[in-house]
Amino acid sequence: MKTYGQFCPVAKTAEIFAERWTPLIIRELCFGPKRFNELRNGLPLISRTLLSQRLRELEAVAVVESLPKASGAGRIYRLTSAGHAFRPIIEMMGAWSQRWGNSQITPDDLDPGLLLWSMRRQIRPEAMPPRAFVVQFEFVGVPKKSQASRYWWLVLNNPDVDVCQKNPGYDVDLVVHADLGDFTKLWLGQIGIEELRAMNGLILRGSEEAQRTVETALELERRAKPKDFRYETPDRATARP
Repeated sequence: MKTYGQFCPVAKTAEIFAERWTPLIIRELCFGPKRFNELRNGLPLISRTLLSQRLRELEAVAVVESLPKASGAGRIYRLTSAGHAFRPIIEMMGAWSQRWGNSQITPDDLDPGLLLWSMRRQIRPEAMPPRAFVVQFEFVGVPKKSQASRYWWLVLNNPDVDVCQKNPGYDVDLVVHADLGDFTKLWLGQIGIEELRAMNGLILRGSEEAQRTVETALELERRAKPKDFRYETPDRATARP
């Protein structure tokens, strides 16, 4: 790691935490232990080489530890006590952006996969319906650079939440048709459901009960209200290919 050549505690912490990608790696591990490829689900733009390097650096300073998988090849990465101590910083960074940094979001920041992944991590089991529930997303305005499909599925099967890039084969309870940028703003709380629907920017195809279920599970507000994101360990299934 590069140093600032200072004994100042802020400088010493920055040498660890302020490396590119490191805060996002710690963010991912705040949600629980991860395999290498699971980390890449939340960090699709980082190269395998750089992710390996950052994990080695974090292990060297005892912020992250890795353990062999119970079966098969590979390792499981998790935060140590020192790593968990960074959680309040991650939370404050998220809160700061929600209050001060919303205007910085650009089309280059949009990614349907990361949007669904963010939803999956925030859904609380107690907010989910008692039966399996499927939401199909049809996004328009997906940036070409992402090379991602405009169709995604979110399968709520309490307490698990699956993100699917292919039709999972279940009956769909609700279809959400929206511009990716607009729905990202809705997810962040920069815009409310009522305003977005008034702009014809959101089309929901399904029963009123299904619509209420999705609004509750995703904590979507009727009017603009910045979302208070949680960075905690949920008990979730992994995303399907």
